[in-house]
Amino acid sequence: MIVGTAIGLLLLALVLVRVDLREMLQTLAAADYLYLFPALIAQMVFFVIKAIRWRYLFPSQRRIPFGTLFSVTLIGYFGNQIVGASTGELLRSIVLGQKGSWSKSATLGTIFVEKLWDILVLCALLFGILWTIPLPSLVQTVGQAGVLVLVFGGLVVVLLLSRSESATNLVSAIANKLSQGLARRLAGIMERFTAGVQAMREWKRSLLALVLTVPMWLSLVVSFYFLGVAALIPLGPLPYVFSVVVIALAASIPNPPWNVGMLEILSITTLAVFGVSSSQALAFVVLMRAMRLVPIIWGYLLFSREGYGLRTQPQASPELEQRH
Repeated sequence: MIVGTAIGLLLLALVLVRVDLREMLQTLAAADYLYLFPALIAQMVFFVIKAIRWRYLFPSQRRIPFGTLFSVTLIGYFGNQIVGASTGELLRSIVLGQKGSWSKSATLGTIFVEKLWDILVLCALLFGILWTIPLPSLVQTVGQAGVLVLVFGGLVVVLLLSRSESATNLVSAIANKLSQGLARRLAGIMERFTAGVQAMREWKRSLLALVLTVPMWLSLVVSFYFLGVAALIPLGPLPYVFSVVVIALAASIPNPPWNVGMLEILSITTLAVFGVSSSQALAFVVLMRAMRLVPIIWGYLLFSREGYGLRTQPQASPELEQRH
């Protein structure tokens, strides 16, 4: 965490020395803050759809209430924003497991499928943007190559995980060469993990989860658009698809706490493609961070209600792990 924070602060410093802070403050002074409300509503719609989609990533016989999934989703968002390094995904699995709903490993399996669907849809959106909006040739070339690599890799992983027994046997065979005890333990974890990807075999539920991924990310595009309007950026909704896709794909790898530095650099870079100045783009990020405080605080309150706090770390329940 310390290393990640240091890297984030370094990135932020590199941004600040190249931005006209006076112009950024002038933009914030002239901003239309009323547009933060529709931006926040669109952001919350994103979480609602994400919780609904998550429900379809569990086996049909495992019915988890929407309220539980929504609260755990916000707890995960809180973890990702405050701690970074994809901590939120681990928090989601632990909190849901300790509620007795599903084991930690199986929950991680559903989250893994969730990430696969995100990548496939984001790549499809990026591919559409590359063909719809005239972008610099270098951006188009890198983007098209990245889309092909990500889609191909995602499809390969989907194919492997859909054959869960083969994947479990492969892990056991590799681990057995090291230690039989390790092999048994890894095989058990793998079995529970693959239980979380059973939605791939229930193709109707899996397809519905994939379809819900599209409006989920488009709701975030709407949120970005209203933030841009608030920051007086004269762009329509379509360019923000590019920003959302790039920022979301970058968030799939571990980031510093609060996405410090990373969010600023990616926002400035993607908006610069459409002629937005760095100072105006930085004002856009400041407004985004202000808006994000609402779901972050909400997530923390839900996290505290579960009996945790910033100084406590939830531990996985061994009984739950053995139960599933």
